[in-house]
Amino acid sequence: MVSRARPEGATAAASKLGVRPFLEEVRDAALGALPASLGAPVSRVVFTSLQVHFGDPRLHYEVWPVRKTGRIEVGLHLEGPREWSRAVAGRLAEHGDELRAALGPTYELEDWTASWCRLHTTLPLRPLDAALALEVGAALAGLVRASEPLLRHLNPGPAPSVPRQESGRGWRGR
Repeated sequence: MVSRARPEGATAAASKLGVRPFLEEVRDAALGALPASLGAPVSRVVFTSLQVHFGDPRLHYEVWPVRKTGRIEVGLHLEGPREWSRAVAGRLAEHGDELRAALGPTYELEDWTASWCRLHTTLPLRPLDAALALEVGAALAGLVRASEPLLRHLNPGPAPSVPRQESGRGWRGR
């Protein structure tokens, strides 16, 4: 992670980050807090969101600051074909008590679109700075630590291939 210490006399505005540097700091904070036993995730910043996955990009963790709602989403996205996404969500729902115990009551498992599901929470959107990046990174790491071992145990298998337009920057390893 790049240090962004303020020089003496700098204004608070100087500590604010743009969306991309903010998401990069969130990524660094989250991935640095994960156990090595999970392996090396792949990550990318796409427009105004951070996505992280452990093998299948259709089953990914996402951080998305949404200015319109004043919230930051931290979630696990299941973005495969409808039947696959709903089946994985159903398996997660069977472990709802375990997930709630690890994550707290603010997380919600829901159908998000006609074919995608997500397990997510939202945090208040404040000015993007290093302190908020650490807070959001900790939330993302907590979600990964709680759900990734469970997902591996459930072994949802890769989502069936469907044509998908990739946008933004490419995926990169840890």
